[in-house]
Amino acid sequence: MTAPPGPLARTAAVEEAIVLALFDLANQLVRRGDALAATAGLTTQQWLVLLQISGDPNFRDPAGQAGAPLPSEIARARGVTRATVSAVIAALKRRGLIQEQVDDADGRRRRLAVTAAGHAVIEQIQPLRRAANRRLLAGLDRDQRRALLRGLESCLDVLWGRPVAAPRAPRRRRAGT
Repeated sequence: MTAPPGPLARTAAVEEAIVLALFDLANQLVRRGDALAATAGLTTQQWLVLLQISGDPNFRDPAGQAGAPLPSEIARARGVTRATVSAVIAALKRRGLIQEQVDDADGRRRRLAVTAAGHAVIEQIQPLRRAANRRLLAGLDRDQRRALLRGLESCLDVLWGRPVAAPRAPRRRRAGT
């Protein structure tokens, strides 16, 4: 009987290395997001939901109507349960950072909007967010940043069950360049 291969007998695979690096990156981003959000007395989840409600254009999957989504739309866009979003929304409402508005199309539904106090909190965090993003991406040029974004969006499409575009063929270098 042969023993199963040990850790050293396994071969490295770029796919596994990418996924492990993404796990590590996600953990670091949550820690740093917590620090940024804490400057305004928020959690990372509260900050992200506040940004989502405000219609931040950097979200790939916006929640409903820009600036006035439904809680269910936020849950779907963030990939979390409605219960999780409800708790976050309740905390943001208690702080006066968001408010509910009656949906014009269906008076039974309540859309969410950021208050003046909520916009002030977003503006308070924004310079820290920009500085942190610049530090994080400092080693990548503009083309590398765009390629990274395309790759991450493609991975998200797979996880969300959306059609995935075929990968682009690498550009050929011209002779002498």
